[in-house]
Amino acid sequence: MQPTNRPRKACDLCYTRKIKCDGQQPQCSNCVNYKTVCTHAARSRKWKPKAQQNVQRSDAEEIRSLQAQMQQLQVELAEYREQDKALVTPTPSQDMLISDEFIDAENSTNSMKLPPLQQTMHMTGIFLNTFNSMMPLFNPDSLLRLIGETYAVQPRQRNPVSWAAINVVLALACHQMPDDSEMNSECGIASDYIKKAQSVIWTVTLGETGILNIQTLIGMAMLLQTANDTTPALVIISAAMRLIHKMGLHNRLSTEHLSLIEQRQHAYVFWLAYIVDKDLSLRAQQPSVQLDDDIDLDLPMELPGVCNGDSEAGIVTTVDGNTGLNYLLARIQLANIQGNVYDHLYSTRASKRTPEERKISRERIVRALDDWKASIPSDFNGANVVTTTSNNPSVAAFFCILHTRSLLCLSLITRSHAWDEQWVGSIREYGRGTQALQLPSEWTAMVGEARNYMILYEQVHQRHSWLRWFAACTYMSAMVLLTANNLNDSQHADFAQDTDRIERALVWFQEHFKEKPCKMSAMLGDVCTEAVEAMKQRRANNVAGAVEDIWLTGFIGDKGAIW
Repeated sequence: MQPTNRPRKACDLCYTRKIKCDGQQPQCSNCVNYKTVCTHAARSRKWKPKAQQNVQRSDAEEIRSLQAQMQQLQVELAEYREQDKALVTPTPSQDMLISDEFIDAENSTNSMKLPPLQQTMHMTGIFLNTFNSMMPLFNPDSLLRLIGETYAVQPRQRNPVSWAAINVVLALACHQMPDDSEMNSECGIASDYIKKAQSVIWTVTLGETGILNIQTLIGMAMLLQTANDTTPALVIISAAMRLIHKMGLHNRLSTEHLSLIEQRQHAYVFWLAYIVDKDLSLRAQQPSVQLDDDIDLDLPMELPGVCNGDSEAGIVTTVDGNTGLNYLLARIQLANIQGNVYDHLYSTRASKRTPEERKISRERIVRALDDWKASIPSDFNGANVVTTTSNNPSVAAFFCILHTRSLLCLSLITRSHAWDEQWVGSIREYGRGTQALQLPSEWTAMVGEARNYMILYEQVHQRHSWLRWFAACTYMSAMVLLTANNLNDSQHADFAQDTDRIERALVWFQEHFKEKPCKMSAMLGDVCTEAVEAMKQRRANNVAGAVEDIWLTGFIGDKGAIW
């Protein structure tokens, strides 16, 4: 039985943007917020019989439809630009010459404009081939369809969640472009796109909950976690996890009714949120939202196979094709270890345990981390990955993140990271000769990992400025580890190269931390500068002593021959 035609309660604004209307008169709350006239003139959508709703078009029809839609979009966009030019009064200010597609975040809630369609499609291609191929946040087909639907309507009629999602994609694409490339300057700045997405975060978070809302929030958190202050990212990923729990994405039962492709994408979304949640928890020394015992999902490698381009998401292969790695799976497994480091060593609950209990937990986590490292092929370690993946340069930045988190875990487990005042102070006293240096049992492995990491970071960070704060603490910890190793053993084979790495890191440290000075950073800089002089002096003394020993041995040998 077909439903009867009844007056629509939602106003035109709420109806077109698919948001809940409270029906207040003379203006609903949303119309007040968006500063628009509250009308009820728009035509309602025609109801279709259920049989017609369930009919799916073939792939060929879908492609033809999208192509026609794109052509129509370009025509409409040209008309919109002409209308905008007629309404805007030109001013002599140079700042006003910037394209009206790039507007201030405060005005974006009203206009929701986007860059030209051609530019958006180009940047979306970069996103899909780089970031999304490693961290599959969106299904490619769904994302392209979303872009087509968003550009098909006027800016003021766009869905705020869809608009925010596209801005997140554009910001993530900016991160994948080298800082010195011409393409980067033409495509805008990531921070501008982030601000636009944040301008509608209230609607994204509290509007009707869907998978797109969660994807948008996760993308925002991924972008914001690269900043020095992790608070915004922590708040946003917490909101994303709550929406995930609301939709039940952490439980396989919630997606049983979906297609295999949709099940896969829902699982990807959960695991990406899990990675960000555990990562930020350890960095900020705060509890994570997701409990490991409350997860009932397969890991990516165990998901049902789907014959499409999305089935190989997260898989990395070396340039010779001989070695492969499931990068996404490696990040999930490492995130689990990160969660255990906080829960069992740094949480309030851990502080109440006996020293013996903490020791047992520590040993168990170290074994898990060692097993995880053993699962990563040597072709993908810090010293090799740039060369072995030269066919895909964007991969190196992702492995820099992977090794950043691995070394961070190890330095936190052994309490030998750059921001541990006791550890840094002990290096200073050892350099002055007033105290013995207590090295962790995993010392040799730590030094090798720190050296490889510094090699990788120096190769990557100059091309991607967003890595600066995201990996700075681990880079400093690696510098301190090599400094302590040079002080402890001035005769090792890599002394000269490690000294060069330490001095380059010190220059970088002093330059970048001028912006965010603090007591600990000042102490760290002073200790390492002093330690460099001490280790060079020890090296010189050892070399002089060795030369003297050789000379005396030769002299005595010559005398014996004469006698």
